[in-house]
Amino acid sequence: MNAFLSLSREVDFVNETVRTLAGNGTKGSDYEGGGRGTNQVLNSPWDVCYAPLEETVYIAMAGQHQIWKHNTLDGVTEVFSGNGSEKNLNGSSPTNTSFAQPSGISLDPELRELFVADSESSSIRAVNLKSGGSRWLAGGDPNFPDNLFRFGDHDGTGWDVLLQHPLGVVYASDNQIYVADSYNHKIKKLDPVTKKVTTIAGTGRAGYKDGDALSAQLSEPAGLVEVGEGRFLVADTNNSAIRSIVLNERGAEVRTLDLTGVQAPSPKPKALRRLRRRLSADTNVINVDGGSSMEGYVSLAISVPDGYHFSKEARSKFDVETEPANAIEIEPVNGSLNSDGQASLKFKRT
Repeated sequence: MNAFLSLSREVDFVNETVRTLAGNGTKGSDYEGGGRGTNQVLNSPWDVCYAPLEETVYIAMAGQHQIWKHNTLDGVTEVFSGNGSEKNLNGSSPTNTSFAQPSGISLDPELRELFVADSESSSIRAVNLKSGGSRWLAGGDPNFPDNLFRFGDHDGTGWDVLLQHPLGVVYASDNQIYVADSYNHKIKKLDPVTKKVTTIAGTGRAGYKDGDALSAQLSEPAGLVEVGEGRFLVADTNNSAIRSIVLNERGAEVRTLDLTGVQAPSPKPKALRRLRRRLSADTNVINVDGGSSMEGYVSLAISVPDGYHFSKEARSKFDVETEPANAIEIEPVNGSLNSDGQASLKFKRT
């Protein structure tokens, strides 16, 4: 048995081997494709699905806002739908269709359509497997293709539906589409015929809670798969957990999957220990004399050249190493500088 995983690699579970189908590990900028094997570069593929009758792997190429396909017989990988423009544009052909970071894909069993979680437009779309064109199902702005900011959390039908950065989608055995509505921390159900969307799990607030699905909490679920009729597994990303959702007559139940036979990670050491690196010639060493004090504070204030500044959103980080390792305790041993490039550390001689 073979399974096709992210990127474009094949895992053979029988022979326990892995081989690359397409891409060579470098980010490409090819919007057409047509190369074979590792000669064809890819750009941030986020999801795949396999059509065994066609022996074709479909790829959600998020980095180029396109849907690609890989032929397992001749090894050719090429664009299937999308002109590469970042839009929520539905058209009758591949060249007049645009996506906005397609992140999750799923096939219907009759191979008529490919369902897409188009994350940046916060919408769910369907791609016709014959024409390569697409149609709108739910979420996003169906009237203005350039508007990628129509998002929110509202169940409803057709135009009323609001999603927020959905990342995962699966066409299930009950002919319904289930969506990992990531930034709303919910799992939702979409009827592809009526276009009605309903929440089946999650409260809308990030958290970690099992139980009745509508009172349970998830945190940015990013992917889901059906493992049996009415049973789903969810990659609950920010909780670093796999959650199970079981549909029942009362609605649904959420449980955390109990992983057995997996060794727990070892606790992190209090201080990071790394091999000492040789100081470069332009390293500026500053000696701080703490005097006879057994404990106290060290203030860091780092300046940058004119025209540069520290980011308020993405903080600069620091790590502390001591030598000898047991001569002094530092708190914290790692952290972030504030927006002015400053931090305060507490020391205690041992």
